[in-house]
Amino acid sequence: MHIARQSTYVERPASSGVRLSYQALPAIAAAFDVATIVLASVLGQRCYQLFAANSSGPLDELFGIGLVSAALFVLLARMAGLYRLPVLLAPLQYQARIVAALAVSQLALICILFLLKVGAEYSRGAIIAFTAFAVSLTPLGRLVVAACARYGVRRGVFTGRRVVALGDPAELERLGEPDFQRFGIEHIARIAIGAGPNGDGLSEADRARIAHAVDIARQLRAAEFALFISWSRDRALSEVCGLLRNSPLPVRLYPDHKIRDVFRHQGERRFDQRFSVTVQRAPLSGTERGLKRATDLVVATAALVALAPLLAAVSLAIRFDSPGPVIFRQRRCGFDNREFVIFKFRTMTVLEDGDSIVQARPDDQRVTRIGRFLRRSSIDELPQLLNVIRGDMSLVGPRPHAIAHDDAFKTRISNYALRHHVKPGLTGAAQVSGLRGETQRLSQMEQRVERDLWYINNWSLTLDVKLMVLTCGALLRFDAY
Repeated sequence: MHIARQSTYVERPASSGVRLSYQALPAIAAAFDVATIVLASVLGQRCYQLFAANSSGPLDELFGIGLVSAALFVLLARMAGLYRLPVLLAPLQYQARIVAALAVSQLALICILFLLKVGAEYSRGAIIAFTAFAVSLTPLGRLVVAACARYGVRRGVFTGRRVVALGDPAELERLGEPDFQRFGIEHIARIAIGAGPNGDGLSEADRARIAHAVDIARQLRAAEFALFISWSRDRALSEVCGLLRNSPLPVRLYPDHKIRDVFRHQGERRFDQRFSVTVQRAPLSGTERGLKRATDLVVATAALVALAPLLAAVSLAIRFDSPGPVIFRQRRCGFDNREFVIFKFRTMTVLEDGDSIVQARPDDQRVTRIGRFLRRSSIDELPQLLNVIRGDMSLVGPRPHAIAHDDAFKTRISNYALRHHVKPGLTGAAQVSGLRGETQRLSQMEQRVERDLWYINNWSLTLDVKLMVLTCGALLRFDAY
């Protein structure tokens, strides 16, 4: 694929159907190895018993021996790097190492049987037959796994982490599909960035391309940014990383071609071809995001069911109090600057959602009679439980602002965009600290942003629970307007 110096990009939309990560291949191969070795154990000992000893033994013992041998082989193969992606996709050149690992695992099995003083119960002929079947079937099984894996890669069943690749034109030119596979990634866009007019830094055109890369990553749901920039370009690397802070995605720097050549000459066993340097980590790990999402679903669903009578009563009160819809909808910026529609009980006579939105003030004449009570008690926020269940929001996080306010503040507060590195919340650290309501001065929003960033950098499930408890206490003060 030719990458021009003034690079555009090549987009790959997500394919439909079942998709598994490259990271699943080692586990699949290991499971296949275990099944093959257990089968070899059963076949070997059965064949010996039937044709040599003219006897039979219990199947549970045959399975037991096979499982112990399989566990030893998987452990040794993993230590020898035989579950790396290049080995799984092209196992022919590694067959000798696979057989060697099998031989060592069988020797270890014999030693274990001897140390446990149960070796006399297992015939030497049966162990030899077992080993012969294992040495024959396991490498053959690896060829089957490789063929299935390559077919799955071609069909899009197995894919790497979806990345937007940014790098020097010369570096991107050298990268083919096998290179991305070895790194365990799948590029959905390639964007080339050259040297600026002053040499090592970035040009204005490159800065625009990086901003565009952030938009592409958001639209195509990329998992990370992959940098293929010469490691000698210190200034360019620093500038790229600074610009990518506008995205919550992790950023990884991969070896340039010179470093790959050095490692290649040192031998593969000394170099993990998936090696990369994380220059920006995601605010929350995958496990943390899953834990937070599970908590959101359980608590929000339970709260919605428990508060259903209250929500119904409030809906009727709004309907009879003033003309207009019960639910007020407004566009807000969420995770990774993605727009979503927030739900609130209508508390005003206006439904603002444009380029200019006036924040509510004390004794605001736009607030309805029932709306004044709803705002003071924060009951007007309860429909956002639906946003939490839908995945637009979390129970705890930076409060989402109207699009117009985001546009106004993101150019005036340097770290404002970092608020969008996690999902917005129904409540947050700023709110329990008293930083809520109208922001007449820029310093007030700066304080709010500071508390939001503190929350992001110190997140834990315990902190979420603490903030939810503190929110319940804050609501009793009825100090909102």
